[in-house]
Amino acid sequence: MEAIDLIKVHPPVVHFAIALPVALLVIDLYYRFKKIQPDGLHALITYLSVLAVVGGTISGIIAHEPIEDILHNIPAFEIHEYLGLSLAPLFLALGVVRFLMDKKPVFRNVFTFLLVLLVILLFYQGSLGGKIVYEHLIKL
Repeated sequence: MEAIDLIKVHPPVVHFAIALPVALLVIDLYYRFKKIQPDGLHALITYLSVLAVVGGTISGIIAHEPIEDILHNIPAFEIHEYLGLSLAPLFLALGVVRFLMDKKPVFRNVFTFLLVLLVILLFYQGSLGGKIVYEHLIKL
């Protein structure tokens, strides 16, 4: 597989990296509204979200390499790159908080706060990615 073909892996991976955390946020808020304790589904979607975001970061690193020179000339790329590299460890921290939440319910509020913040950052990250692709990389 050529390096340029690996770039094509990034878009579908990042769509999962956005969709799963958004679904998790909906589930988390629903559980709070209905006063349901987080269960196995909640944990499963959390850990799948963590894996999806880490996968998105890895696919971003792979997609970045063949066109590195082009990307570093795009103003929004520096923030996009920084966020991409930061979101993976932040989501890993969310996974740890979710694990601790089963043992100490006091982590429930930390989990929801962190999740809301991370979903906002994911949307910003996605917005920057779209701007990079549609304003600088795709020439229609």
